[in-house]
Amino acid sequence: MLKEKKSKSSVIPAVEVDPPGCSFNPFPECHQDALAVAVADEMKKVYRDELGPEPVPLTVPGDTVDEDNMYFLDVDDASDDDVDNIAEDGNMEPEKRVQKTKVVTRVERNKKARRKDQLKVEAEVEKVKNLSKEIDSLQDIIQEIAKEDEEKQKRHIRRVVSKQEKLKSFPPRLGKRKFQPAPVQVLLSEEITGSLRQLKGCSTLAQDRFKSLEKRGLVVPSKKTGRR
Repeated sequence: MLKEKKSKSSVIPAVEVDPPGCSFNPFPECHQDALAVAVADEMKKVYRDELGPEPVPLTVPGDTVDEDNMYFLDVDDASDDDVDNIAEDGNMEPEKRVQKTKVVTRVERNKKARRKDQLKVEAEVEKVKNLSKEIDSLQDIIQEIAKEDEEKQKRHIRRVVSKQEKLKSFPPRLGKRKFQPAPVQVLLSEEITGSLRQLKGCSTLAQDRFKSLEKRGLVVPSKKTGRR
């Protein structure tokens, strides 16, 4: 038997309610808020186009290098002082290079051995002291671990909530193109008549439904194309 493939439920509702300012007869304050959001979205697009990174040029302007000058690019510019120093080091007498080794007596060797044993004993004593301090502060360590676990749990909850809030605005990435939300459908001040009969009609129902499918992650976002 073929197993039925379960469809993933989307956090975004199928039909979203527009803000109160997008109504055909909104309150003035709500209408101004909706207009401000629409203007902010448009200005964000303008600033993104103007202040965005410039494309990488295909050709880089510059002077061409002749074949005769290419041979001089890899020439080493060693100074005369360096050459003289190398020559002097090469001519240095071997007797001056040999360093005299210092003879270590038995007394000094015994002294170093005793010092090494003393340092080892001191390190063991310090280790025991630190261990005793850790045992005494065991309760504090347990409290710190519990506090760290609580902070980790809070961060995890914040990440989950942030992810859920992000999914409400933008769908998961399905293709190479990102989802571009539709502009806010708000009337201008001179277009508000307060009557449904005088409301200017516009054929945006199919576009609204298609954008809803894209936003819910049911359709791969398509490239924006103009009318032919």
